[in-house]
Amino acid sequence: MSPEPRLARLCLDAMTGRSKQCASAISALLPHSLLPSSTSLPGSQGGHAGAMASSKCSTATAQATPRTWGQQSPCASFGDRAAPGWGFSHAHKPSSLLPMHLQTRVYSTPSAPGGSGSDSGSAGASGPSSTSSGAGQAGSVASTSSAASTAGAPLLRPGEALAKLTPAAVVERLDRFIIGQGDAKKAVAVAFRNRWRRQRVAGELREEITPKNILMIGPTGCGKTEIARRLAKLADAPFIKVEATKFTEVGYHGRDVDSIIKDLVEAAIGLVKSRLREQAQAAIALAVEHTILRQLASSGMAGPEGAVAAAQWAAAPGFPTTPVPKALEGLRARLAAGELEGAIVEVELPAKPGLDLGNMMQGQQSPLVISLDRLMAGARKVDRKRLTVKEARAALDDAEVERLFPAEVVAKEAVRLTEQDGIVFIDEIDKIVNSRNSPWRTGDPSSQGVQRDLLPIIEGSAVQTKHGTVNTDHILFICSGAFHSAKPGDLMAELQGRLPIRVELKALTQDDFYRILTEPQYNLIKQQQMLLATEGVDLHFTDAAVREVARLAEALNRATENIGARRLAAVLERVVESVSFGAPELVKQARAEGRERYACVVDKEHVSERVAVVMQRQDLSKWII
Repeated sequence: MSPEPRLARLCLDAMTGRSKQCASAISALLPHSLLPSSTSLPGSQGGHAGAMASSKCSTATAQATPRTWGQQSPCASFGDRAAPGWGFSHAHKPSSLLPMHLQTRVYSTPSAPGGSGSDSGSAGASGPSSTSSGAGQAGSVASTSSAASTAGAPLLRPGEALAKLTPAAVVERLDRFIIGQGDAKKAVAVAFRNRWRRQRVAGELREEITPKNILMIGPTGCGKTEIARRLAKLADAPFIKVEATKFTEVGYHGRDVDSIIKDLVEAAIGLVKSRLREQAQAAIALAVEHTILRQLASSGMAGPEGAVAAAQWAAAPGFPTTPVPKALEGLRARLAAGELEGAIVEVELPAKPGLDLGNMMQGQQSPLVISLDRLMAGARKVDRKRLTVKEARAALDDAEVERLFPAEVVAKEAVRLTEQDGIVFIDEIDKIVNSRNSPWRTGDPSSQGVQRDLLPIIEGSAVQTKHGTVNTDHILFICSGAFHSAKPGDLMAELQGRLPIRVELKALTQDDFYRILTEPQYNLIKQQQMLLATEGVDLHFTDAAVREVARLAEALNRATENIGARRLAAVLERVVESVSFGAPELVKQARAEGRERYACVVDKEHVSERVAVVMQRQDLSKWII
């Protein structure tokens, strides 16, 4: 294994509390030029003054004052690149998931007194002779700003977002989108806050504190699913929403409940990558720009001199983070100005695996299948593709993230994040509950069998995934259901005990419907107005019209199936149907009359007229056999 992934993994071990075990391994693997002269690794004995004295640093470096963890080392390492410091704070605790050379990949090279700012130990010896001092200084400035933005704070901040989400703050944010249901909002807010509180408990007691899972009970359309959708956006943590009806008992055809945890880990991996990408955004952008610039120059867009300079630049150690050669400055300016977005470049991208055994063999991820999946993932080749600069920039951005952050390190952090902060929302749990009089009370693999399989996962067990074993002891589970044909008491007694907090959501009234149409930040009326505004239609509702929509929605719910707030969307679509259909012609007619936009005012009479047909149709349906 190359040094960078190994160092990153050892740094993660130190971050997670195994610093003593990995200190000697880091000391053996880390080049002596990277080690501080007077500071020992966390958990190790003694310093590295002798190693530092014998390292092959420049004269200016040897005379430099000893640095502490968190400062940059002026010595060169990893292919004669300037070696940045590791993200350790003064308290000898890692403040970053990865060493800084994996955080930024943009380096400040030491400059001799009166020098041009280029690295005399590497770029001056092996880099292109045409490198300009101005480019070197620009690269140094970019490095300094990037390091300053990433080295001062942890790369992954577990619990930081939750620290600002007090229970009152969570309820206030939910109130922007969901009307009523205060009890459910408070229960969810307290559960969120308890995740943060548990992280601040020290010692063995933290492991003994388990989340109090929630069961939300209420009629359809009252806000249960909407609470889950908004929680997914609030939670700075792995979050997944599933429907209980998608699963079957282990041994039957279909997905088993273990796939819930596997999907949660995948969500955590996406979250970790997004955080890492945000931290190293400046470095990734620089590397992508230099890679595209080199490809453009190699294709002859900078002339023969530029092609030679690009070849030397790419062959020099440290590419693509070394300064741009002087011969390519003109081409770089054109690229920065956006003049070359349509140019074609040939780029190398990691080949995607042709088969994904983890998805092909759902429910059968034995250790052999997991090993084969990892082997196939590690055997990826490189694909050469011809893309426009705009397309290549997006593709190289993803490839650079994969190159900077080893997959095993990302997966390990994702598993830890899943275990400590994961949240699972299981909707429609009442659909896997049979009433006490049902003939399938004990034998249905899609209902009773799924409940039995959910028991160990909600209680706490180890689930095998292709990224490692996940312990579910501290994952928060929120279940919801309407319980029309069954009662919560029809759940298995063991499952009821694992959902100790019950919250009942109330059916929505006409006043609630009116508030739903007017108060939320992105209410249904505002959505219709924004849609029609793109055509040049100014849509306005009178207050009486809004109240009539709320009244008719409640009346339809009483006369037919009660689908809650979802009825509002059906009524509104009926009200604006004629305007929405004829919007282009109406705007064209208004402009012919000298008006730029067409104004449409919806009043109470228009609402009653449009919905009366639906009401009459519902009345007649009662007499049709």
